Amino acid sequence: MTFKYVLIYLGYFILALNTILYFKSYRQKSIAFKIICYYLLFCLILQMRVSYLSRQQISNLFLSHYYFVGQFLFLSFFYKSILKSKIKKKLINLFLFIIPFLIIIIYYINPLDYFRFNLTEVIITSLPLIFYSVLFFSENLNATKKFIYLNSGIFIYLISSTFLFSVGNLINGSTSEHSFKNYIWLLNAFIYLVYQILIFTEWYKNFRKSTLLKKIESDTSTSINNYN
Repeated sequence: MTFKYVLIYLGYFILALNTILYFKSYRQKSIAFKIICYYLLFCLILQMRVSYLSRQQISNLFLSHYYFVGQFLFLSFFYKSILKSKIKKKLINLFLFIIPFLIIIIYYINPLDYFRFNLTEVIITSLPLIFYSVLFFSENLNATKKFIYLNSGIFIYLISSTFLFSVGNLINGSTSEHSFKNYIWLLNAFIYLVYQILIFTEWYKNFRKSTLLKKIESDTSTSINNYN
């Protein structure tokens, strides 16, 4: 197994671990937390499908459209639930209408793009999320808030992957094109792994303790009641 696939499958493993851990902490959590739970589950199911089709040597490029659009929708609703400003929330609502409409138009005009990797789709679904991430940073400059590690992961992953895909799409006709694109996918797999580690860090720092504390309080209360 090559180093690239070690990175890819390690990223899948941490994604699966994150999905399990977040759903274990699902009860009595905020809407934003629950949205992230379903976002992780969506990513896990899609990645499993991608991996299966790849092993069967069947083209899986069409699944990238569901990934980027699904990611845009889940994370847009996530940021809508954690940003405080009503103007920012209205802006997110506007993007939630405009972006899907643009994507429908794109595939209506060029239906064959459904079977290809679409850089335009990557850019128009990623840039608004990067913008939301910056807005969240601006609201929390002087405070340690929940979702700061997760937001950092989203920002790093989206801005890096969008840049890498853009560069890879521009490199055509070169004798070293295939090798160069392999390096891009390798770097993207590494960045995705970092993203998943930051998602895990978010759970560990901000949600594991509250879950553990509740369990301790519950056990203490039970012990006291039994003693009485």
